Amino acid sequence: MRYLDLRKQIEGNYFRILDVAKLFPAEQSSTIRTQLYRFVKKGFISQLKRGLYCFDKSTIDELALAEQLYFPSYVSLETALNYYGIIPDIPMAVSCVTPVTTKKIETGFGVYHYFKVDRALFFGFSQTPFAIAYKEKALLDYFYLRRIRSISPEMRLQLNDWDWKRYREYAVHFPKWIQEIKLS
Repeated sequence: MRYLDLRKQIEGNYFRILDVAKLFPAEQSSTIRTQLYRFVKKGFISQLKRGLYCFDKSTIDELALAEQLYFPSYVSLETALNYYGIIPDIPMAVSCVTPVTTKKIETGFGVYHYFKVDRALFFGFSQTPFAIAYKEKALLDYFYLRRIRSISPEMRLQLNDWDWKRYREYAVHFPKWIQEIKLS
């Protein structure tokens, strides 16, 4: 496998060892690993974590990377709330929700926290431009995972352009104490 062959075969910036193995079935897995290691050493590709690579580190979006690092997951909590302008505070790490297990991943692009929720609460997110909770779901995830039982002025929530219908539809899936939080 040559680098140019790899570049032609893979669309997008991210790829996994398994992707390469599928595209080059005649290659042995040890040969693929060795070749990818050599490509990293030459600077042709970058290793983001074990088994995950990218062609161009300069084009990586830290929020788009979240789902690549740990799947299935979506960006939520403080990260999504700041992204939508609901809270003014800029989070120091990217917070995500997953149905698998709670986990922390540190990369050269930042720290990623993944918080486990029941599979029944793993919904309410969009895949565009990356996996991110709708703002109403991000706030519910925030209340639930941070155990917030009431709104305080320090939170400085900006609920402009808020979809109250969606919020109520999503809230019924959460425990009663979350449904009783007064937003207005």
